[in-house]
Amino acid sequence: MAWAIVVAMLALVASIEANSSPAMWFGPIYLAIMAFAAWSLNSLVAVAIGLGILGARLATGELAVAASTGPAGTPNLAVRVLGIMIVVLVIGAARKACEREWRAARIDSLTGAWNRSAFFEILRKNQHRGGWHALIYADLDGLKRVNDEEGHAQGDENLKVFAETVRKTIRKGDVFARMGGDEFVIFMKLKDKDAGTAVANRLDTALNTEFGESRFHLSCSLGILLLPEGSTSIDGELRAADELMYMAKKSRSGVLVSTACESGGRIEFSPCPIAKEVPRDDTVVRQADRAHTSEPCMTPDTHAVA
Repeated sequence: MAWAIVVAMLALVASIEANSSPAMWFGPIYLAIMAFAAWSLNSLVAVAIGLGILGARLATGELAVAASTGPAGTPNLAVRVLGIMIVVLVIGAARKACEREWRAARIDSLTGAWNRSAFFEILRKNQHRGGWHALIYADLDGLKRVNDEEGHAQGDENLKVFAETVRKTIRKGDVFARMGGDEFVIFMKLKDKDAGTAVANRLDTALNTEFGESRFHLSCSLGILLLPEGSTSIDGELRAADELMYMAKKSRSGVLVSTACESGGRIEFSPCPIAKEVPRDDTVVRQADRAHTSEPCMTPDTHAVA
């Protein structure tokens, strides 16, 4: 969109200038376009636009005329060009500074994942999402013990390795956020409901069975809530996924998957998903195939999410 605006503005101004009196000075208007390009695109693009305008002036002879008007013509022209470049570079630097501040406010500095506030900001901008999605709540097993026994530096390394493993496993467009401490959330679009089981197994394998003897890798518990089309209550869905994760941790099954379903205008999910529980050791995952998709469990204490 920014490129389209810049090109359209340049074409419009050039057309107006071509049909205007030579005495009219369009320099400030071109400077405004370059400033917009520096902010919305980058400084190099803005500088290239400026050089392109100077080239056009040179080709048409207007630049030579401007530089030959009196003994101060050439120095005056040089000062104008220098001033324009300084303005463009300052705007570009301000844009980069704003980007750094924006990222610092939304990115977890240790793991590189989105932070909690950024996660809600991103999803609330996409509330009217269509198709199936998976909301995955992950919690590292034994991180507190590592921090207590081996120090926080070791614990931080475990968090970094976990985050890097997740990024290598999920797609670039999936949302990966650290909710705090050793808890993380992944939000991703699915092809269909059946893809949820494949996602569960892929994450379980990457996070719990393929790290070998690495001392910087802890296993994790995963609660995976499959969201049907039209599900938009992220707060309630997050609580449901958190509950599934807690159940997976408590049962030592590693991964539990449940499907949210709409009933009477509300999203219901099962608090007791039917899944085969495979016990595991606290630090070593002994079986990879532990993800089982559950059916809704119609019990009196079924949770309802608005």
